[in-house]
Amino acid sequence: MNADDDLDPDQSAPGWQPLLERPGFEQWWDGADWRGRAHKEPDPFSAFSADFARSLRPGPNRAARLARLGILAIVLSFIVQTLVAGEVITVPGIATITLIVISLVIAAIAGTLTAVAAIAGLRAADLLGGRAISTLAVGASVVLGLAPVLLLVAIGIGGGV
Repeated sequence: MNADDDLDPDQSAPGWQPLLERPGFEQWWDGADWRGRAHKEPDPFSAFSADFARSLRPGPNRAARLARLGILAIVLSFIVQTLVAGEVITVPGIATITLIVISLVIAAIAGTLTAVAAIAGLRAADLLGGRAISTLAVGASVVLGLAPVLLLVAIGIGGGV
């Protein structure tokens, strides 16, 4: 392989590449074909580097897209847990502790599914992008998703509701 091979777009490595027909936009190049939809190029004056901004995009990485949705599910379930525990959300005829356990189960499921999607997203990140968003999803699932699992275990060890 010589230095000229690196300049041949047909042999370039997977990654975000500028679109010549749409200045200011880029799309994921998988090494052989364009994948996913075009995105605006990152702002060069952003607080984050362009490479980091690109890695937050899931691109054509389906698992990373699911992990990004999982982050939203985890945050929403955490908010619901807080509202239920503070008795802001109540359901007539259902004890508060039962609602708390239900919200913890939902949060644990969201955290687990997000972790699975994020790990799959990380495995595919070299070819499809989305490394940073998948890493962020793993962190969110551990911090906010593992806490409900630990509370459920503690409730189980303590004899239940």
